[in-house]
Amino acid sequence: MMNKFKKYLIYIIFFVILLLAFVTRFYKLGQAPAGLYLDEAAQGYNAYSILKTGKDEFGKGFPIIFRSFNDFKTPVYIYLITPLIPIFGLTKFTVRFPSFLFSLLTFPYLYLLISNITNKKLAKKLALLTSLLLAISPWHILFGRTNFECNVALFFFIAGSYYFFIGLNKPKYLILSALFWALAIPSYHSQRIITPIMMLVLLFKYKNQLLKDGSRKYILYGCLLGFIILLPTLLVSFTPGFLSRATTLNIFKTSPVGIIDTKSIFSFIINNKIYLNVREFMSLYISYFSPINMFVLGDYGLRSSFPALSTFFVWQAPFYFIGLYYLLKDKNLGKIRHYTISLLLIAPIPAAVTRDPYTTIRALPLVIPQLIAISLGIIFVYEKLAKQWIKIAAIILFLSTVGYSLLKLYSSVIVLNEYYRAPYWNYGWEKVVDSIKLHAGEMPVVVDDARGEPYSQIVFFLKYDPEDFQAKNTIDLKNYYTDMSRRKSKTIGNIETRGINWEHDLKKEQILVGDSLAISREQIERHNLTLLDEILFPDGSVAFRIVRTNQEAKDSN
Repeated sequence: MMNKFKKYLIYIIFFVILLLAFVTRFYKLGQAPAGLYLDEAAQGYNAYSILKTGKDEFGKGFPIIFRSFNDFKTPVYIYLITPLIPIFGLTKFTVRFPSFLFSLLTFPYLYLLISNITNKKLAKKLALLTSLLLAISPWHILFGRTNFECNVALFFFIAGSYYFFIGLNKPKYLILSALFWALAIPSYHSQRIITPIMMLVLLFKYKNQLLKDGSRKYILYGCLLGFIILLPTLLVSFTPGFLSRATTLNIFKTSPVGIIDTKSIFSFIINNKIYLNVREFMSLYISYFSPINMFVLGDYGLRSSFPALSTFFVWQAPFYFIGLYYLLKDKNLGKIRHYTISLLLIAPIPAAVTRDPYTTIRALPLVIPQLIAISLGIIFVYEKLAKQWIKIAAIILFLSTVGYSLLKLYSSVIVLNEYYRAPYWNYGWEKVVDSIKLHAGEMPVVVDDARGEPYSQIVFFLKYDPEDFQAKNTIDLKNYYTDMSRRKSKTIGNIETRGINWEHDLKKEQILVGDSLAISREQIERHNLTLLDEILFPDGSVAFRIVRTNQEAKDSN
């Protein structure tokens, strides 16, 4: 009877954790952040274009990777948005929903994974606690509330890992493992590195079990299925489009800065390109284990972090170090020990080969082993408490700390992020489009693009006809994956996105749209412009001004 009660209690606790994860990711989804970043808009509009025409914004039928701005986007997320548009419409909520959904789906697979590869004494406690910490993780919540492919890729990676370990005893599940891992690779750039390396590590570790007669055919089936899924990606894997992210961000493609010392006999060593590249890689790699980055500074990117919050909560720091010690020392932890240490070491690799220090979007899988370490530390400390009343007090203190962390999350995610970081989420374009529809009519409109490329937001909020956009913004489709040249200015009906040219644009009556730098108060007075609308950021500063040129007044002068 007691065992049955404990079993149901575990289900109830996990359901509460899942509910908490749902609320922290779903509350005001599509409203906070209130803006829509240009990459989010581009993915949403391309999904809309695929739905309507079977082609992307450039007219390419069902691309393997999607051409966009200066690089190419992975395809899985865009194709996930497409069937949602008839249900929810082309909205901010829609483009963020797949990230939310797969963020939530990660929880049951993570729970099952940890439960199955940890020794029985620790399994349920560690699985529940890691799930709880993931539910309130600022790192995972941010990417679960916004349009980021890394969250979807993490789900596929964790699901593939779970079915791999199940497949060690039930070989037919190795096919599912291959399926999910094969989907992870084209889902996000960093998984092109993380998933294959992790697969090789696990295959080597468990080769004796995998080479049994009952497993071989399922490994073969899994490899065949994975190859079929990855075949389209493999066909373009050496094109400039596929490699665009790697070539633009790769530290090995830039010239490293050495120490100018021609007199020293060691100069040829310390200024050697290989040595300098390895040194830079190691510096970036180690930054992902820096306690200062993890618990104090967080990600420097203003769209990949929340104000006044680091990657992890400060109170988790001591438990992290205790958990790491426990993880390295205790060989009786089971398979969880090898898996956690392996992922801990592998996850930062793709992020460390880019120029940006401690960029959490590229190292999202690292959140899993680091939270497992924190959870192990908490369990270890709790089990060292001698008296029952101290343990009860510790549980109350822990739950109170979780409650405080939730308040911090609300303050940062819903209040501070909206107030201080609206410009970085391209806030205001929805209002700009509404204002253009109200004031422009058939009049020509010029939207300044000197500090960004707003065309994706304009076509998104206009729900502009994809066929018309494709016809007016053509490219060489034969060289879709190879020709990296691009035209920044776009034509969207009577709207043109380009830099404002005051000498020429004042000569005809039209509407001009720009930020406070493109269209200042002084320019409005000097050029006798009519201010039609002013879009403000949440802090009250000017986001955009919409003006009309006054040709009659110009002619009379």
